[in-house]
Amino acid sequence: MSAFVTSTTPSHLYPAPQCRSPRMHVLREHLKRYAQTDSAVLIRGETGSGKEVAARQLHQLSPRCSGPFIAVNCGAIPADLVEAELFGTALGAFTGARKRRGWFELAHRGTLFLDEIGDLPLSAQTTLLRTLENGVIWPVGAEQAQHVDIRIVCATHRPVLEMVKERTFRQDLYHRISTLSVFVPPLRHRKEDMMSLAHAFFGERADELSPSIWRRIEAYDWPGNVREFRNVLTRAFIHASPGPVRLEHLTFSQLGERVDRDVSTRTKPLHEALAEHVGHTLRLCGGNVRATARALRVSPTTVYRYLATTTTAPHGEYTYSRDT
Repeated sequence: MSAFVTSTTPSHLYPAPQCRSPRMHVLREHLKRYAQTDSAVLIRGETGSGKEVAARQLHQLSPRCSGPFIAVNCGAIPADLVEAELFGTALGAFTGARKRRGWFELAHRGTLFLDEIGDLPLSAQTTLLRTLENGVIWPVGAEQAQHVDIRIVCATHRPVLEMVKERTFRQDLYHRISTLSVFVPPLRHRKEDMMSLAHAFFGERADELSPSIWRRIEAYDWPGNVREFRNVLTRAFIHASPGPVRLEHLTFSQLGERVDRDVSTRTKPLHEALAEHVGHTLRLCGGNVRATARALRVSPTTVYRYLATTTTAPHGEYTYSRDT
């Protein structure tokens, strides 16, 4: 298998968790409908959100489910190897070349999933477009074209429309791969699915997570989405074993940083906290600005400036005294 092919595993080995969020129900319904056609599908979504899982579901729900599912990482392909990887090579195509099947041929009568299509070089986009339009491939060095019967599904985390405007992605290729389009929502927009995901990844061990652990998990924004979610819980279970997972086991980055979003929700920005402290001191000083300034070791002007930024200070009830 090519180093750029991420998986050829049958889709039935990747069951989708039962999702509760409305956004995922909409996605699931779109996948069911789109699976019954052979039209190209573009799957959009952030890194780690589950675009390949969506592609596998699309394949599994389609009439092609008994055929191969080939997932290819376009971002890892050197520009000078694209044709050989996509279409294969003929015996003797170049010195030492062996006959080798490419991804299109391997995906015959199945689904070819081109992940991170936005990372494909412009020169490779031209080659890909030609093949998608006529449905035939020319292995490198071959003297005869070969017809292939495949379903094309692409995915990207990049803003392809912006790339089209910037001319870093071919407009004609965009229209060719996006006959149908779906969006996989980020995990922060479907946190009600995290329990189902935990059970899908870790089985009964997910039941061991305490309410305080779940509060911490739900307070985090998950910029790495489902991939990060799985990694965080994997680390937590490993560090906790054989005991229960505790808060200190939740590390939200490889650098070991811990996120306590509960603390951030209980605190205020510094300027607000300072303004409220000035207002509180003013009350203790009986509304005397000069006495408040002395107590805080700042000028009366500074006190007035902070009082102007808070709604909790006793506006209209303070005085400026010349006493020392």
